[in-house]
Amino acid sequence: MLAEDRELQSLEATDQVSVSVMKTEQEHCYVCDQLITDRFLLKVNGQSWHAHCLKCCVCQALLDRHPSCFFRDDNVYCRTDYTRVFGAKCSKCSRTIQSTDWVRRARDQVYHLACFACDSCKRQLSTGEEFALYDNRVLCKTHYLEFLEGNNGSNDESGGDQECQQKTKTKRVRTTFTEEQLQVLQANFNLDSNPDGQDLERIAQITGLSKRVTQVWFQNSRARQKKYLSNQAKKTGCK
Repeated sequence: MLAEDRELQSLEATDQVSVSVMKTEQEHCYVCDQLITDRFLLKVNGQSWHAHCLKCCVCQALLDRHPSCFFRDDNVYCRTDYTRVFGAKCSKCSRTIQSTDWVRRARDQVYHLACFACDSCKRQLSTGEEFALYDNRVLCKTHYLEFLEGNNGSNDESGGDQECQQKTKTKRVRTTFTEEQLQVLQANFNLDSNPDGQDLERIAQITGLSKRVTQVWFQNSRARQKKYLSNQAKKTGCK
């Protein structure tokens, strides 16, 4: 999915200010506190500035010809440095996630598309694929199960609880769905709650999920719908 960049948008809504050019009227510069004698001055965040005083606090680039800049904690930033300093960062490479980047999300972690790979086999994980997030490490299903089996083997040698080991070993890795995938699945469910194989293939291609995952989602949705209708019928019969 394309980076929603909601965090950055929220920051921008608070910290982005416009840069206006006005005629000088005996005002002092917000930065140097000197009287502005230029023909024109800049108005930023309700304050007057010399054109040469309005610059990014990080890269020192002049911002007098920009329609807006970013003002936070009494510091001025250009868009590039503001995004780099305050924007979301990839949980794998720690680089800033730009608004044009494609990302994957796992719980509260955000990754560049290319960075979302199994820490063990380094294989990039695809949409709809089962994975596990263990100790902030991303693992594909195969290597997560191998990890569990390895831990179970160690517990066997030390005489650990067999029943507890079996439960841990057979723990299923849940499939995660994006909001866009759920919207497509629900829209198709509303049209046909029991699609045939060809329709399942079509829906799987649209969502980027496997046919098996798509089929299981429809099965579970039908079961929930049946249970809901049954409960509604019981409530109606009791009245």
